[in-house]
Amino acid sequence: MRRCFSNTAIALIAVLVVPSACGSSDSGPTSMNGPVNSTTSSTTSPSPTSTAAPTTADRQALLDDLRTSFGAPGAIAVLRVGDTDWHGVSGSADLAGTELTGETRFRIGSITKSIVASLVLEEVGRGNLSLDDKVGDLLPGIVRSDPPISIRMLLDHTSGIFNVGDEGDVIADIAKLTDPALRAEASDLATRYLAGEQVVIPDRLFVALAETHDRYFAPGAGCHYSNVNYQLAGMVLEAVTGESIADLVRTRIVEPLGLRRTTVAPADAASPEMRSYSADSVTGSLDDLTDDLIAVGNGASGGVISTADELLTMMQAIVSGRLFSQSLLVEMKHPTVQSANAYGLGLATYYLSCGTFYGHGGAIDGTESIALVNSDGTGGVAIAINLRKTADPNLLALAESLLCTARN
Repeated sequence: MRRCFSNTAIALIAVLVVPSACGSSDSGPTSMNGPVNSTTSSTTSPSPTSTAAPTTADRQALLDDLRTSFGAPGAIAVLRVGDTDWHGVSGSADLAGTELTGETRFRIGSITKSIVASLVLEEVGRGNLSLDDKVGDLLPGIVRSDPPISIRMLLDHTSGIFNVGDEGDVIADIAKLTDPALRAEASDLATRYLAGEQVVIPDRLFVALAETHDRYFAPGAGCHYSNVNYQLAGMVLEAVTGESIADLVRTRIVEPLGLRRTTVAPADAASPEMRSYSADSVTGSLDDLTDDLIAVGNGASGGVISTADELLTMMQAIVSGRLFSQSLLVEMKHPTVQSANAYGLGLATYYLSCGTFYGHGGAIDGTESIALVNSDGTGGVAIAINLRKTADPNLLALAESLLCTARN
């Protein structure tokens, strides 16, 4: 097995990438829209062999303890295991005290990647794509074609493409752009962003900035988490289907599952109700980052906005195989890389004390979240908290506590 390592530092880039990270709730902040979570947990939850049945009050206490100890304004969770269907909220959606409810939306960050991977696999099942198709052939002139990168390499992060926005120097990258039009566009976007304007980085520009760097390794020879992989996957989907990622999510996932509150940014420019905060490293005061957002093109690397309930519903549909064939589901779940993050095609594997779960974590602009589903998709948990700081809230530990006590 190849080994995959995610970037483990918060990138605070002042120009084209906003100072928000997406990361795992176990391995710490890493990238602009969120990496996978660790497959192991340091939870101190009650033993899953305990005979004491957890009560609603027990679960609420766990959520309250996480939020208050971390200092976040609010947290929200949904748990479905067996006969248990628990919805918990703690604190408020913002510093003004706005109520958190089951309808409260938040940015799910890189959990979006699982959704986009499922759309790619659906196209594979329809015969419109192959996992071995070369990205350079499908998107000529967008990404270098030699050495070739396959669709599979995008989904499991083995392409070697540079993770622009989380590593390197964006200003230096702009200067290295060889296309005068792209260089002028990037400079204009940087100027507008620094002037306080919200901007959208076109997919082609985002990829071009990554392509100013050498590959981390030859395609397929290693693994390195990169948001650019999923921007490219989104571009492939749009090229093959003729539809935007926002429309594909709506018509193939949201509407078939009967969801009402799930959309994709930047097509949806509205602010989610759950405001997002970062803690000042010196004063500890909370800064609202909800709208301090630079959206990236098609939104495929981390643009979905949803509720905890609808997020868990989507992840259950993916992991149960309701959206594409069982043979492709096996490929999606199977870790093509092995490390602390056992990552398949848009899904991470979590080995908890009570069994194997599949899912993803994400963080973006002051919100962290995680969604885990059991192997047959019949149950799982989704959690979000609206504070991002250098410390780790360890959502994975809370997820394990909720899942493994509920399975008694």
